[in-house]
Amino acid sequence: MSSPSHQVPTRAARQDPDAPLRVDLRIPFAACAVEGFLLLGLYTLLTYLKLPRLTLLGLVFLGVYALSVGVTFTAFAWRLSRSRRNIRTAELLTADIYRMFRSVMDIPYAVINGDNRVRVINAAMQSILGARSPVCDLPLSEICPAVTREQLLAALRNPGDGELPDLHSVPLPAGAEDGTGSVTVTLADGRRYRVEPYLLRQQADTYYLLLFRDVNDYLNFVEETDRNRVVLAYIVLDNLQELTQFVRANYRATANIIEETLTGWVASMHGMIREYDRDKYLALFSEEMLDRCVQDNFSILGKIMNIRVGDNTFPLSVSMGIADIDGSMEERDRAANAALDMALQRGGNQVALQRRGVTGLTYYGGTHKTLEGNTSISSRVSVHLLERRLAGCRNVLVMGHSNPDFDAIGAAVGASRLCRSILDAQGRTDVPVNIVTDKTCDTFRICAGHLAPLVLYGHIFVDAATARQLVCTETVLILVDVNNPVIFEAPDLYTCIPAVDGIHSIAVIDHHRLVGKLPFTPFLHYIETTKSSASEIVAEMLEQSPYADTLCKEEANVMLAGVMLDTHNFTRSAGAQTFEVAYYLYSRGAHTGTAREFFNERMDELQVASDFDAHARIYAGVFAITWLSADRAPSPDDRIAASKAADKLLSLRGVEASFALAVVGSGVAISGRSKGRINVQLILEKLDGGGHFDMAGAQVSGTVEEALDQLRAAIDEYRLQYPELFGKAK
Repeated sequence: MSSPSHQVPTRAARQDPDAPLRVDLRIPFAACAVEGFLLLGLYTLLTYLKLPRLTLLGLVFLGVYALSVGVTFTAFAWRLSRSRRNIRTAELLTADIYRMFRSVMDIPYAVINGDNRVRVINAAMQSILGARSPVCDLPLSEICPAVTREQLLAALRNPGDGELPDLHSVPLPAGAEDGTGSVTVTLADGRRYRVEPYLLRQQADTYYLLLFRDVNDYLNFVEETDRNRVVLAYIVLDNLQELTQFVRANYRATANIIEETLTGWVASMHGMIREYDRDKYLALFSEEMLDRCVQDNFSILGKIMNIRVGDNTFPLSVSMGIADIDGSMEERDRAANAALDMALQRGGNQVALQRRGVTGLTYYGGTHKTLEGNTSISSRVSVHLLERRLAGCRNVLVMGHSNPDFDAIGAAVGASRLCRSILDAQGRTDVPVNIVTDKTCDTFRICAGHLAPLVLYGHIFVDAATARQLVCTETVLILVDVNNPVIFEAPDLYTCIPAVDGIHSIAVIDHHRLVGKLPFTPFLHYIETTKSSASEIVAEMLEQSPYADTLCKEEANVMLAGVMLDTHNFTRSAGAQTFEVAYYLYSRGAHTGTAREFFNERMDELQVASDFDAHARIYAGVFAITWLSADRAPSPDDRIAASKAADKLLSLRGVEASFALAVVGSGVAISGRSKGRINVQLILEKLDGGGHFDMAGAQVSGTVEEALDQLRAAIDEYRLQYPELFGKAK
């Protein structure tokens, strides 16, 4: 940017650059004329007064005038002589500078005409090109083929007749964000130059002066600095502690093997690694080494999974959060920590990478499920945080996802019971607790029918419009079974919750992987992807709290139905703690026989299931895909029917993952399921969907045929990304 004192010369000044050096003779002529008129006027006045000796006075006046005129013109003659000497010196210097710039200085230039043909070059460019004469006639593409006429016009330093290039600005090499649009080219000497074009006019012809500034050393320095930029990584062992609880193996010995593997990996990148807590490491290495890791898709994840604990066949895994961003080390530390949190919340066994110039996080790995951990302490801490937040609230809203299933409603019922019990224990029985849901869907009607004996549930359910009217500055919003704002029951409800000291009165309780960063900062962030369902998480929170005995039989049955839905009757994603939660719900009066009644089908539902069965197809050997007929009228319950159809397809021999498609609203809903070898969440993320390892969903626009094409493309991309999973299929 030019300095404030810099003024752009006018067009007249550009036409006569020596004008400031010339002497204006009008000034002495005007001064002498004024002096002559003054003396003549004075002499006339003296004559009118008839003073004596007028002749003598006239001679004195005439002598004074002659003397002053002589002095004035002598001074201006001397200044004119000095000005002429300066002009001559400037002309000689200009000629010398031109000769030096053309023959001596090592700044190459070329003059091209309007047809992009080079007409004149200087000695520096002659040396680079090996040309014998400074006058030539060759196309510009022979010197620098990367430069186009459009680029030259966009990068002109003096695009208008009334403008000159800003000589106070220091040009940056290409790649720097200076906004000049300049182009960097490689000339015949192998060095890189930045092209700076200037407009020249010779009578009616237009020419361009191209200055080639050597930026090779600068760019090498920048690239070397980028390659050696420090990358910060946080690494944690996902499941070693849990695995050693079930096998006869020495924890420390196994941890040492993993540490040696990680140390060798970092040492191969000429970095450093330190253990700062149990099973937690900090690593530093260069950006160049990070690029190498990206190219091999972080093969270290596979090496860790090849380590076995005792005779256990479940693989070990690590999660990493890596930050390669601009800014201070403190900012990189925060970014790496945030990336690690995302990797863990997405199920672990993966790398979350934050890179400069890239929006959002990039994920690698996540091809295997991680072992369920013991979350009893997390549940107790979460209940404690909830108690503290509810102490100052005026009302509570519990909300799940749109088109709710039994798990969303079951988790919401459990969360509302927990909040109601906390508020009653605090003596705040007048604080209302409401569940935000779609009261028109069939799933809600089934759950509401089973909850009808409880007076509390006669008025607890509200729709999205009513919920917006209930929001105030002291409202606490609890989100269950959902973390993607796009599919909230009331997508804009969270925007009504104000933040205090940067923290919103919002809790997130979910078992789905985070698709991206939340648009708010919750006071409670309890996402446990190893859990089978949101109902399991909420039930465990109730069990580990002082309010375990407040859960009613009807509520327990709804929550058990939610667990049974997402575990497919305890046959998928059910861990040890899932059965512990089921035991707790049984102790509160729930029974699988009662919960099974939630899943009784109507005749039209059976017909929809038959339609799904009729369209089932096998794709790529291990994928089963089905869809509903396009000519049937869509139903709000088709999304749930698609989930059931995807579950059913997993029973086919040889099928590892399944997808069911149904028209819902203006788009197509896709429900994905997996037996545990293929990560359907990673596949549907490519369609802006989400979920977790073996259960995910997405919604795309367009027709069913277009959605099928997008799904197949996402599957193909996943197969190319993880070919090791499909070796047998090939």
